[in-house]
Order: sequence, then structure tokens, then C-alpha cells
Amino acid sequence: MAWVAGDEVYGDAPYQRDGIAGAGKRYVLAVSSTTPVWKERPPVAEPFKGPLGRLREKPRLAEGAPLSETAAAASAAFPGDAWKRLTLSEGEKGPRMYDRTAIPIVESRTGLPIPDGRLLARRSIPDPSDMAYHLSSAPQKTLLATLAEIAPARWSIETTIEEGKGKTGLDEYEVRHWHSRHRHITLSMTAHAWRASIRQAEGEKSARPGTGRGNRS
Repeated sequence: MAWVAGDEVYGDAPYQRDGIAGAGKRYVLAVSSTTPVWKERPPVAEPFKGPLGRLREKPRLAEGAPLSETAAAASAAFPGDAWKRLTLSEGEKGPRMYDRTAIPIVESRTGLPIPDGRLLARRSIPDPSDMAYHLSSAPQKTLLATLAEIAPARWSIETTIEEGKGKTGLDEYEVRHWHSRHRHITLSMTAHAWRASIRQAEGEKSARPGTGRGNRS
């Protein structure tokens, strides 16, 4: 597992993001529009030290340093050519197409800057006021298309889990040990994968000329 995705319940918890990054994983987690960020790293004043070298005050922003802004304001300030229209995968109502941008930011934590990150913004095409925001720990060279593909991955994972519960008994186990549970999950997900392969094969078969129901005599 290289990536972790999640909704605002996880993205709005700084300790959760720190734990994921500390484990060496990259994340793309949804966050609230009010999440404070800087587009550039602000200067921080050096803490004052007493005669014995002890710190006499906590770190603070340098005088004249810009205040942080919300994730919504940071992404809204970017010009139109910074947004890319991407179609990534099929949804329940057809292809999912959005305008997206990913910008380097510095997150504000208790009013101070922390290590650099990425802010991914998603904008609805028919309703530009419909926005979603994600923070990512991925390197700056990571492609926008990659971040945009990871961000909604949790939806397909949640759907898979729900189908597994309803179709292949994913949640119907009575075991006392972790290894027994792992075996049950493996069997359940294998059965789910088999069902998915059959469903895909049937869909491809129906799509071929002369094989659909409407062509049967």
C-alpha cells in the first residue's frame, strides 16, 4: 500500500495526517474549505534566547509575514489556465469530469508553517461553486492526474466493501483470531473478484454486435 485516501473526518485530523506520513505513506485526504494554508513559506522569527541559552519565547511569525488563507481562497486566486479538465473514470451517472488544480502550499498549524504539501482542488463544471479540497503529502513532481485519481478512490473501496458484505459474506465471520479473519476476508474478496470478472465478461459480450438482447430472435 503506497497511498491513503479518506474523507474530511480523517483529513481534518492533523494527527491522522502526521501518522500516515510518519509511516512512510502518501495521502490524499479531503479537508474543509477553511483549512489554513500559505502559498509560500512565511518567515518565522528566531526565538529569543536568554543569557544561559534558554528560549524566552515561543516561535512566531516574523514581523510583516503574511497571514495564512483558507484552502478555498488559495485555490480561487489561481488563473483559469491553472485548472485542467480531467475525466478519470465512469461513475453511476456516466464519466466523472471535473476541473482540477494542484498547487504547492505550506499548511498552517497553530499559526506556524509546517513542511510543504499539495492542495488539490476540484471544481464542478456545471456549478463552479461546488468545490472540494484535498491535502496531499505527495512530492511536488507527482502528476495532477495521479492525485486526481487517488482522491476519489475511497468511493470505489467503500462500494467494494458494501458489495462484499451483501454478496459474498464479507461481514459474516465468527472467529477469535486475526489469521482466521484474514482467511475469511481473502476467500470473500476472491469470490467478489470472480463475480466482478463474470459481470465484466457478460457486459463485454452484450456490447458486441449481434449479442445484445435486442438482437435476439
